[in-house]
Amino acid sequence: MQPSKRAQLAVFFTVLVDLLGFGIVIPLLPLYAKTLSTNPSEWMAWVNQALGLQSPGAFWAGTAFVSFSVMQFLATPVLGRLSDLVGRRPVLWISLLGSALGYLVLAMTGRFEWVLAARILDGITGGNISVAQAAMADITPAKDRSKAMGLIGAGFGVGFVIGPFLGGTLATSHLGLRLASSHGWSLPFLVAAGLSLLASVMVIAWLPETLSADARKAARQEETRGHALVLALERPGMPQLLAITLLAMTGFAMMEGTYSLLVNQRFNFGQREVGYLFGFIGILIVLYQGGLVRVVAKRVPERYALLSGLVLMMVFMPFLPYAPWKWPFLLIMVPLAWGSGMNNTAASALASQLTPAADQGGLFGVLNAASGIGRILGPGLGTFVFARWGYAASYWVASAVLGGAVILALTLPRKAALHEEA
Repeated sequence: MQPSKRAQLAVFFTVLVDLLGFGIVIPLLPLYAKTLSTNPSEWMAWVNQALGLQSPGAFWAGTAFVSFSVMQFLATPVLGRLSDLVGRRPVLWISLLGSALGYLVLAMTGRFEWVLAARILDGITGGNISVAQAAMADITPAKDRSKAMGLIGAGFGVGFVIGPFLGGTLATSHLGLRLASSHGWSLPFLVAAGLSLLASVMVIAWLPETLSADARKAARQEETRGHALVLALERPGMPQLLAITLLAMTGFAMMEGTYSLLVNQRFNFGQREVGYLFGFIGILIVLYQGGLVRVVAKRVPERYALLSGLVLMMVFMPFLPYAPWKWPFLLIMVPLAWGSGMNNTAASALASQLTPAADQGGLFGVLNAASGIGRILGPGLGTFVFARWGYAASYWVASAVLGGAVILALTLPRKAALHEEA
């Protein structure tokens, strides 16, 4: 096997194992935070009363999401640029260790304040996907970037298939119930901590440094040129892509942050059922990122793939709170998941083609920071609207936000001056 192929597989498996832990946590976190918030401290009770919340648990579940996203937003560009200067491997390793520690704290606490502390810690070190994307870009020619980013997307998908199923099963297993009742520990979150620790070991054992010494030297020489965000905004087409990424993630994260609460309220689903539903979404992501993305990349220009993905999400988002269980509800998830995959893969490919090798880490740091702002705004806005006006309103607002991204996508140049690399 060629060294570049081995490196691609190493990045894929590292992302896969890391995302298994993430896939375990995300579906269960809203219900976990909601349960802990039923016994609020004095300051939480004051906030509940001041905001006039009908469903305070939804608001605090959103706060748990937002605390992670705020710190991830602040840290991701730093981690991405740091990887340009010192290499991808050490930054990826340290960030995975931070995630492991954050999950461990989350697993062993019984207070909402410690949930916030755990999510803040994980957010600071949680920008590792941008580093993995930069590593993949290092070893992939520009013409093959959509396929390579699809491989990372497949790692996301597999993690979101196995992770939620595993989390739902562990939470209601005999051992999980015994640990929760006797010690107040969460078995799914303990397993997530172990998986992130395993991913850090895989980085050391499997992943070679993908950024050449010359590229690191060039990055250090260019450090005086300015912040990574300034460099990205100077490139034609990048301002639109960053704004689209922000709006698309805001709209999608409004669904992501309220999905567990939606099915809990509409169908009375618990941790096991929520885990299985997220696993179904992961299967859809795998089908797209693991196979359909290759067909789309060959036949559909990135600009049109991005626009199509946004339209699919915008159109089908408002149907979700009304669709009856079972098949109508599940079928609506298909265009939502595939639309998100089309948009994300195309945006990453377009952005990487606009940026030289020495700036790839900074680019993906900025791109993921824009996505991070969306992960701040989306769950916060979604859960607040949910708590104040009901679940259906969240999905109508999400559709409107995605409509803004569609309008911006129409302004993208039909043919960008792409930066070609050998």
